[in-house]
Amino acid sequence: MSEISRLATAFEQRSKAQAADTEKAVRSAFENYEDALIEALNESERKTSAAIRAQSRNLQRTALRSWLAVTIPVCLSLLLGAGAIAAMSWYITGQINEIASHNATLERLAQEGGAIQLTHCGESRRLCAKIDPSATAYGENGEYRILEGY
Repeated sequence: MSEISRLATAFEQRSKAQAADTEKAVRSAFENYEDALIEALNESERKTSAAIRAQSRNLQRTALRSWLAVTIPVCLSLLLGAGAIAAMSWYITGQINEIASHNATLERLAQEGGAIQLTHCGESRRLCAKIDPSATAYGENGEYRILEGY
């Protein structure tokens, strides 16, 4: 029985040694796989970060182009509108000044005989004015009269 006991002890020791060797081999393989996996994950993270940065730059450029595509026409439209308003203001101011000048001329004409009635007389349709029959005649032969409404 001692031989069996010795063989069992030897088998147990070999099994423990073999288990320890297997454990070391498995641990070493897992460490190698872990290191390789960590390195692969780090490389993947670097590539993903680089891709995200590149995409972010592309999106920023696209956003800037879109913003400029909207802003430039709006600004040009506003400037064109402001220019049109300024031109119309200048034109209207000129028209107002011209109307004021015409009104002043009309007032002066009204004071100087603006109520005179003119018409066309005779077959030749010559211009004639209505005279005031009660007014005194002037001139050497009385050929001048005061016009009615003056």
